[in-house]
Amino acid sequence: MGKTLVRRSITTGIATFAAIAVAAGPASAHFCFKTNLNDKAAEGMAGSANWMSFHDPAFEFTGLCDAGIEVPADAAGASSDTLINSHGTMAGGTLRKGPDAGTKSISHLDFEAIDAAFPAAAAACA
Repeated sequence: MGKTLVRRSITTGIATFAAIAVAAGPASAHFCFKTNLNDKAAEGMAGSANWMSFHDPAFEFTGLCDAGIEVPADAAGASSDTLINSHGTMAGGTLRKGPDAGTKSISHLDFEAIDAAFPAAAAACA
């Protein structure tokens, strides 16, 4: 009975996160993060209400353990403590087109990669 409950909880968490990821796909531009931070910038971001760690919403939506949260974070090109801009879109050179568009110090969460990583994330918590 215990294994069934755990398996059902993990499956429900994965399905919930997948549904949110699919719904949030068009809005994923709002889930951007800086890849080249200095210590002072990271300190300022950590004190702002506009930034949240990858871990916080991942845990809230899925209930995965810390090791499980690292799996989709890594797939998304982040880590569980990467600060994600949850308030708005950061400027990224959107006027340029092609492979050089954007800014190399700003990345966006890859929701398809996060979704694909969830079976491994659930296994990491089992």
